[in-house]
Amino acid sequence: MLSYRRSNMKEKSIVIFIVLLFISTMATTANLLYERNTKNKIMNEITNGFYLNGDDLVVMEYGGNYKDEGFISTIFENQSPKDIKINNTVDDSKVGEYKVTYTLTYKNQTKSLVRTVKIIDNVPPTLKLDCDKDQYVVKDSSLKNCKYTVTDNYDKELENNVQVISNVNLSKKGDYKVEYIATDSSGNISSQIVNVHVRDKADLNYIVVYLSKQKLYYYENKRLVLSTPITSGRDNLTKPGNFKIWNKVRNTELKGKDYVSKVKYWLAYNGNSFGIHDASWRKRFGTMDYKWVGSHGCINVPTKAMKKLYNMVEIGTPVYIKK
Repeated sequence: MLSYRRSNMKEKSIVIFIVLLFISTMATTANLLYERNTKNKIMNEITNGFYLNGDDLVVMEYGGNYKDEGFISTIFENQSPKDIKINNTVDDSKVGEYKVTYTLTYKNQTKSLVRTVKIIDNVPPTLKLDCDKDQYVVKDSSLKNCKYTVTDNYDKELENNVQVISNVNLSKKGDYKVEYIATDSSGNISSQIVNVHVRDKADLNYIVVYLSKQKLYYYENKRLVLSTPITSGRDNLTKPGNFKIWNKVRNTELKGKDYVSKVKYWLAYNGNSFGIHDASWRKRFGTMDYKWVGSHGCINVPTKAMKKLYNMVEIGTPVYIKK
């Protein structure tokens, strides 16, 4: 009988324990559900009432002043509540990617908004060459690189970043290119091209005389380096044609049937009978009176200009005399 009572009490205790456990579990579950619902409600409130003003990605060209558009909050009456912390790392004086973070704490819940700000540089450097874009070079000679300057809106001292690419072959006549390329730290590129024309010396250095203009021009590397008035032969004694300098003589006498003329600079271009020389006895050059008071067929040049021409011209230089 005693054993039966003990067994019955044990069973009642177990039932009571199970009931209490069930009640406790239900209470805990209900509490968790309440907390979860409360948390979700708060997060929904934050989500709907706390957001960025403007875009979450801002791309700005270097050189401007960044002004953040901030955020919008309808949770608090104050649009800039103390519970919102702002961390702004933007430095608009440097190219790079930055973050602006707004962190809100509300009813023990935290949410962060992040804006990405990119400061970029899309402006290519300015590359200037201190030389002609067309260079004429004598075959088998040398070619110097052009001097250059590079300026950039962001980078400094880019001269060391200039790449020079050339396909010039000085041993072979032809047309070539030299390209100068400047690159800044953002990868922006600026380039300049110089056309190089490799020619025989006779193609680049030559004398041209225009009888109708009474002018002489001397070119070096296809560039005009000397221009001077002249006096040519009267009665069409100076003949047009293609010649070349075959002799150079200082301080000599020119003799004819009825004259002897002392000259300081003599450039013979057609045998030893016709040449280009100074004529100190003349007071005027470049006028049309050559037709009746001109030379015996030579080309007379003022002494100062003749000195320069003599010192520049080499034997073999072409002389083109035109009407």
